[in-house]
Formats: sequence, C-alpha cells, structure tokens
Amino acid sequence: MNDILRALLTAAGILFPVVILIIGVSMVAVKRGEASHAGHHEEEESVHVTSAGGAAAKPAKAAAAVSDEISVPQILGLGLGLFVLTILALLAVSLVAHM
Repeated sequence: MNDILRALLTAAGILFPVVILIIGVSMVAVKRGEASHAGHHEEEESVHVTSAGGAAAKPAKAAAAVSDEISVPQILGLGLGLFVLTILALLAVSLVAHM
C-alpha cells in the first residue's frame, strides 16, 4: 500500500502544476479572445439594428452564438476529468508494475 500511495503522490506532484498552468493559460486566452471579440460584436449588432430586417435577424444571431460557445466551467470540468483519468491510469500502471 505504501508503494501505491508513493506512486499517487509522485503522479499528483507532477501533474498538479501542469494542470494549474493549463488552466491559467486557458483563462488568459479566453479573456484575450473576449476582449478582441467585444468590438466586433457591437459592430455586428449596429449593422443588424440599422437594417430593415434587423429585428428578425438579431434573435437568430443570438441563438446561433449561444450554441457555439464553450464556457470556462466546461473547460475546467474537462481538464479536471482528464486529470482524474490520468491519475487513475498511472495508478493502474503502478499496480501492474508491482504485481
């Protein structure tokens, strides 16, 4: 049991900083993308409002945008899931190696 715990601690010690780095980089990338997209979104809405069919086109545009977006909590959940799967895989490898 001591070897299993040592293997888990080693794997977690290696992967935890990597996961934290990935989460930090993805949050910075998402914020940078939001900042660069903010100006384009306002321009697109002003074009739709000034056009004759602007009222009908605006809800369709909003509905399409919602279905394509991936939120930060979804990214963090996927990262956490991959982290757990990696730890379990390392545990399995350690168990096989010690049997």
